[in-house]
Amino acid sequence: MRIFVQSNDYDSWMVIKYGDTTPYKVVDGIKVPKLESEFDNGDKKNVMQNSKAINYLYCAVNPDDYRKISRFKTASEMWTKLEVTYEGTSQVKDAKVDLLLHEYELFSMKANESIDSYFEIFSNIINNLDTLGKHYTDHDLVRKILRCMTLEWKSEVRAISEGRDYNTLTYDTLRGKLLTYETSTLYPPVDSKQRKSIALKSTKEIEEVSHDEDSSDTEENPELALVIKRFNKFVKKNFKPRKDNSKKSTPPKCYECGEVGHNKPYCPKLKQEKDKKFKKKQKAYISWDNSSTSSEASNDEEETTNLCLMALEDEKVSLVKQNLKNKKRK
Repeated sequence: MRIFVQSNDYDSWMVIKYGDTTPYKVVDGIKVPKLESEFDNGDKKNVMQNSKAINYLYCAVNPDDYRKISRFKTASEMWTKLEVTYEGTSQVKDAKVDLLLHEYELFSMKANESIDSYFEIFSNIINNLDTLGKHYTDHDLVRKILRCMTLEWKSEVRAISEGRDYNTLTYDTLRGKLLTYETSTLYPPVDSKQRKSIALKSTKEIEEVSHDEDSSDTEENPELALVIKRFNKFVKKNFKPRKDNSKKSTPPKCYECGEVGHNKPYCPKLKQEKDKKFKKKQKAYISWDNSSTSSEASNDEEETTNLCLMALEDEKVSLVKQNLKNKKRK
């Protein structure tokens, strides 16, 4: 916003930043605003400059910010409101600066981090500090960047530190030197064969790291370890590798007679033995059936004789009773 206003009218920016262009007059020793009818040419010029500055601010802010600043009469008051909204009060500014300074002091290069990523993170920190009024010279930034690099950059850091232009080296020049060293010496381009070997090595390292992470997770969580163990058993049991069918198929061999060309269930010798066993069982069943019928017949005869004897006994008893009755009548 500052650049937008300055590019259109620098006098308007001076009004926004410093000036109160409201015309005043002194009445009984008291400073009071002039009426519009009392404005002279200088007062009209100042009021017009304030209106131009307000117009620039209205054009630059969004609807939410417009509602916040529309109640003010001067461009300077509107600018102060926007500063408090986005930067905070002096206490908030100090807190933000302290937080960014803490990040600046603890900033360091990560292992295998590229120069582009390294400078991008560092630029975000120093840009935020610069916005809040904390500025650093190029020499301070160069020293900080070289001091926070990893050991693989040790030789290049020493070469730059011992160079003649170390004290006059700028931030952007240092970035260019480090990028050149990264692409030409530290990580040079490789051919296709080397890429394949590097890829295999990296995949093995990733597998080892993932295996270590899984083992650490399972040690911390025994229930998870049990689930993983059962899942591995299930996979081994149900997803067995396919057998190689490229081998020549051999004819079946019978494990009963030892001949080739048929299996045991279809062996003729086994069938003959089964027929013999069936005939033996049939003969035994017939003999058992005959014996059972004869025993049943004998049982029937005994029952009939018993019934006859019982009938005779009943008849005798009835005759005796009849004789006794006849005697009593006589």
